[in-house]
Amino acid sequence: MQQWNNLLGEFAYQGHIVCMNPLQLALSGIRNNYKAYIFSLFFPSLVLFGTWQFGRFLGLEDLGELTRDPNTVLKGHVYTGMISNAGIFFWSASATICLFMAVFLYERAAYHGKTLLMLFAGLLSFVMGFDDVYQMHEKMFIDIRYIPEELFFLAYAVFMAFIVLVCFRTFMQTDFMLWFMALGLFMLSLLVDHDFILVHKDHAFWEDSFKFAGIFTWSVYYLRTAMLFLQHEFDFSRNA
Repeated sequence: MQQWNNLLGEFAYQGHIVCMNPLQLALSGIRNNYKAYIFSLFFPSLVLFGTWQFGRFLGLEDLGELTRDPNTVLKGHVYTGMISNAGIFFWSASATICLFMAVFLYERAAYHGKTLLMLFAGLLSFVMGFDDVYQMHEKMFIDIRYIPEELFFLAYAVFMAFIVLVCFRTFMQTDFMLWFMALGLFMLSLLVDHDFILVHKDHAFWEDSFKFAGIFTWSVYYLRTAMLFLQHEFDFSRNA
């Protein structure tokens, strides 16, 4: 009987929502989630203002150079850099999945090793994706202030080792061989890039292909890890 009453109450509540005026629904949503609306307006405005200031600093006559697609500015083909562009989707997916899971696990007061693994992985994926898009280790910091790219790779290696050591117990419960496979593919890309593996034809193709395969494998690893953590949390809630 109690379940029937609860079901009737749920239908009554949903019916009340459906019968509300759309304007009332909109105003209610804004009132209850005003922080999200403010952030959604403030953050893009801040980014665009910073872009405008950066364009003025560079002395650009056309600020569209900072906002348009590179292929449009450089008059490239639609397919130019398509593998590189596809890799950005998987960097973004990895960062989003990991950071979302970190917040989710934190809110549920889950084992801190899981939360830290997802948090650190999300931050690292974001930085590596940002590096890949804006070529920080290849051009940006070399052009602005000379920082050898080897220093970037060393920093990545140290941070990865730090993640494994801090979250070792949790890390060993995941499909960690996928993670090492991704690192191996990144290493192959670097070896081709620095001519330790000689490729006499289509050098850039093989370098970028290994990198793309590494990014994809990296994304698959963190997707599987997130699904594993979700399953553990729901199983724990069901048995509690």
